[in-house]
Amino acid sequence: MGKEIDAVMGRPTPHLFGRREIVTPHSVITEENLLRVLSKAESVHRFNSNQIDYLYRYMRGDQPALRRVKKIRPEICNRIVENHAAEITQFISGYFLGEPMVYVPRGDREGVSNDIDRLNDQMFREDKASKDKDLSTWMALCGVGYRMTLPAQDAPFKMDILDPRTTFVVYHSGFGHEQVMGVQEITIEDDNGRQMKRLCGYTADHYFEVQNKELLRWEPHALRYIPIVEYRLNMSRMGSFEPAIPLLDAINNIMSNRVDGLEQFIQSFLKFKNCDIDENTVPSLRDMGAIKIKSTDGMDADVDIVAQELNQEQTQTLVDYLYDQVLAICAMPTSTKGGASTSDTGQAVFLRDGWSQCEARAKDTEQLFKRSEKNYLRLVLHILGETSDFPLTVEEVDFKFTRRQHDNLQNKTQALLAMLQAGIQPEIAIATCGLFNDPVDVAKQSKAYLKKWQYVDLAPKEESE
Repeated sequence: MGKEIDAVMGRPTPHLFGRREIVTPHSVITEENLLRVLSKAESVHRFNSNQIDYLYRYMRGDQPALRRVKKIRPEICNRIVENHAAEITQFISGYFLGEPMVYVPRGDREGVSNDIDRLNDQMFREDKASKDKDLSTWMALCGVGYRMTLPAQDAPFKMDILDPRTTFVVYHSGFGHEQVMGVQEITIEDDNGRQMKRLCGYTADHYFEVQNKELLRWEPHALRYIPIVEYRLNMSRMGSFEPAIPLLDAINNIMSNRVDGLEQFIQSFLKFKNCDIDENTVPSLRDMGAIKIKSTDGMDADVDIVAQELNQEQTQTLVDYLYDQVLAICAMPTSTKGGASTSDTGQAVFLRDGWSQCEARAKDTEQLFKRSEKNYLRLVLHILGETSDFPLTVEEVDFKFTRRQHDNLQNKTQALLAMLQAGIQPEIAIATCGLFNDPVDVAKQSKAYLKKWQYVDLAPKEESE
């Protein structure tokens, strides 16, 4: 991992530019090339894992300011952390998937709405919404997240959100960039209680276990897909606060120095100019906060306090500028920093306070999320098809993200009414207007009340011969 020595903090600081993608020239993983591919992939994973662990500790408050070193008057060395990293991570995660993502029908096959409803019921049973929230938190933290899905005895399938520090996937470097392997690192104990690392992974048709570069298991499975799916926050696989870490460190350093300045002003030195003091009655000059000096003529005697107060107004201007840059880089709304209230409401606030930039960043993540979600859904539909009569295909499923559904409520209600009056199919209109978290369930419960919008064929019928 590339590092440089931070002169202020006194310890190595990693260079963070997003997580590296793990690729291999092999389009198919076999028993013969597995160990060779896994060895190269694991070295890249270790690099990523160290960076993810640094970001994880940084988000929890373990930041370089806690190891701040001060050479001048080291007894006054405050270590202040303004944990904006946690604020940014929680906001980005909550804004993107604070409301559950739901499946909505796509296509006009008869019965597709009922199948989508059954699929959403399965996801509700598995508590997918809360697990999606865990997934989005990892994505906001380090740029990647991993979901694993396997068949279960008491249910068609079970899913879990894996720790990115112990999980990685490998892609083919050639055309299509298909995923060829997914691996999870687990900790086991031997008979003597010693802990060891074991790599457990999947290809599209085999399960394997490797320990100490030795292949322990290689056996086929019937899943047809790799059960570990990678989700990305952005193309660079970079965490939400990662680009702003230098600014966040600067804010911590400034705040620590501000408190130091206040404390040093209170604990100012007492200056004795051309005055003799009895040092035998005082343990040391430092203990009494005093210094003794002589003037050039040695005549002018004086006792004074050495004090210089930090200009708090100029310092606050710098802090405000740095925080504004953090908000802009991380696509955070400026309303999070407070300020004077205005009479603006609705769309004016959305445009003025940076919410439009926040929404644009979320929409950018949506497309990457949908691509990974399709891979996850292919496996789920395969498992459901094997265990029951479930004819739904990926092509018949669309994904609905519901954010800010209560903003501009009147405009959205008018849009829904206009679409219904124009002849748009009610389920499509309800899903498009953005008013509801689960448009499929709303359409189902409102079916009896939507009879006035039922399609009636007004075309003249041909007379029979």
